[in-house]
Amino acid sequence: MNNQFKLRAVLGLLALMLVAACSSESNQNQPVTTTTNAGTSNAPPATEVKQRGNALVRVINAVPAGPSVDVFADDTKVFTGIAYKTTSPYKEVSGERHTFRIRPKGQDTAQPLAENSEGLSDGKHYTVIAMADANGKPTLYVYDDDLVPPSSGKAKVRVIHASADAGEVGVYAKEGNKKLFGGVNALSETSYSEFDPMSGTLEVRPEGKNNAVLTIPNAKFQAGNTYTVVVTGKAKGTPKLEAMIIEDKLGGTTRSAAMTREEYEKNKVSYTEEAKRLGRKIGAGANDGWLWTKTRAAWLPKMI
Repeated sequence: MNNQFKLRAVLGLLALMLVAACSSESNQNQPVTTTTNAGTSNAPPATEVKQRGNALVRVINAVPAGPSVDVFADDTKVFTGIAYKTTSPYKEVSGERHTFRIRPKGQDTAQPLAENSEGLSDGKHYTVIAMADANGKPTLYVYDDDLVPPSSGKAKVRVIHASADAGEVGVYAKEGNKKLFGGVNALSETSYSEFDPMSGTLEVRPEGKNNAVLTIPNAKFQAGNTYTVVVTGKAKGTPKLEAMIIEDKLGGTTRSAAMTREEYEKNKVSYTEEAKRLGRKIGAGANDGWLWTKTRAAWLPKMI
């Protein structure tokens, strides 16, 4: 009886370890589609990136009235011309410690506006975000992006508070006056929280007060997806306080054989990146990329 109990305990532990391994971000085997105010981009599956010994990094420029910036990992320029309120697509960077630096666009030898050193793990996702401190000086933070899907039927959300002069805030769903996040300090991020799917208006309020300093209309959190709400701008002065919502979705860009040319053109860059990742050569003709994407959409469901 004792041996049977031990065997069950060992089997149970192995099952828990298997579940934990499968739920690890670096073991996700689906591509990620990211949607921002600038459009849609795709990133390869974490398992593929992990095998190459790389991590996935993206950049957000949240420095109010700051210049477009180039972003370097050590001495290598990885991102070019990231403007204010812009989120770059994910790019692969070797999974090791890097010093990230930002410089004004095109000024490769200029003194960095800000820098930060961070160790990266193979197959994981990271957001490098530039913010301005209380004196307006750019600062650089590196945050882990947990893109493991939320619990069934839930959406996963976090907040990055990038406005130095807005102070401590709470984030509410206006309908029902529901507090989603409280005690969010300036120049910080919250942990991820899971919520029922929702759509409507969000309000950012000073902590402990009922007046909204920022209203975010038409916010939508869908089941199965991960969201980052970035509060940026200035509570006093310009540019005004505003927000960006970044959606990360496992499974890649939705496509079908009935895809229209308009839908293709909207996400053309993502489809081109996907073709390169798969090692496909697409002709230079105006219709070559469109035909490849539409053909792939037609046969892809047959492979799943």
